[in-house]
Amino acid sequence: MSVCIVVCIKRRAGLSEEEFSRHWREVHAPLIRSCEEFSRHLVSYTQHHLVDRNSPVAKLFGVSGEYDGVAVLEFHSLDAMQQAFAEPAYVERIRPDEPNFVDLENCISFISEPFPVI
Repeated sequence: MSVCIVVCIKRRAGLSEEEFSRHWREVHAPLIRSCEEFSRHLVSYTQHHLVDRNSPVAKLFGVSGEYDGVAVLEFHSLDAMQQAFAEPAYVERIRPDEPNFVDLENCISFISEPFPVI
């Protein structure tokens, strides 16, 4: 059974929405893609960048508040997820980049079991 970590991300203070998205897409994504020790545990990694903070449709489900995006990392299993975040390559190469664009103390995350509907 695969599991996901879903992270609602708040950008680091001092970064514009554009700077945040650029870093996440152009620096962090390639870093994860190139880190085989981490990515081998993944089924998928999807970034969801904020498109419209004031969308009337989105407001039907609340508002995005201070969040600038959502990351969904799907792992082969709960054990694989735990192993991925313990990999020395994650700790040494990926984790140090996160504070460059993310306000880590003000993100929220949860572990979930995906249930495809359509």
